[in-house]
Amino acid sequence: MQSPPLPVTKNNITGYAFLFDMDGTLAPIAASPEQAMVPDATRAALKELHEACGGALAIVSGRPISEIDHLVAPQVYCAAGLHGAQVRGPDGRQTQLTVDSDAVGAMVRALLPLVQAHAGLQLEDKGLSLALHYRNAPDLQALASEAVNAVLLPHTDAFVLQPGKMVLEIKPRGASKAGAISRLMETPPFAGRLPLFAGDDLTDEAGFDMARQMGGVSIKIGEGDTRAEWRMPTPAALAGWLALLY
Repeated sequence: MQSPPLPVTKNNITGYAFLFDMDGTLAPIAASPEQAMVPDATRAALKELHEACGGALAIVSGRPISEIDHLVAPQVYCAAGLHGAQVRGPDGRQTQLTVDSDAVGAMVRALLPLVQAHAGLQLEDKGLSLALHYRNAPDLQALASEAVNAVLLPHTDAFVLQPGKMVLEIKPRGASKAGAISRLMETPPFAGRLPLFAGDDLTDEAGFDMARQMGGVSIKIGEGDTRAEWRMPTPAALAGWLALLY
């Protein structure tokens, strides 16, 4: 299905706020999270677009804000990390949900034997959440899913499962990219604009819904079913399009 022409142009970018997922959207998917990089061309496009749109630009990711900052350094943007559990607004102040870190630690420890027994699995302890990656061992998807659901079971009052591309995340209840986008859009310079949100994964579908609900633009990067109204094939294609806006 071919997407209709995007309504955003160089002439009207100050009417939009730009919000981007990180992995698979700004940074191409890597074999492991620590290998991910934002290409120089994308970093340059973000910097120029941030200036051109008056600062209404944010990164909304499953990564912690500290990792978001590392990937786009030396620039610092508004950000929502850990699927919205952390938010840093235009004033630079960062807030985060209150989360039982002991519960996260207990779930991490419970998954360690599985990860140690299978070299293709990778476990990320994000402090407020955790992620079990099976990108390098796709045949272990069922085993990984069973294990994650088992460790989550005693903690479903406070945490939920968030499946993604070759990853299973356990995140705090109440954390969502949709909520983060809504919160950012209440604050200048985002307020009064239409949101444009680009993402690539199941974790971004709620963000697409929010952008559409607010009358904005939703862009899916890559293949797969989606509720986004527009689509681009790769992170490089997104960066190339962004360079046309300033």
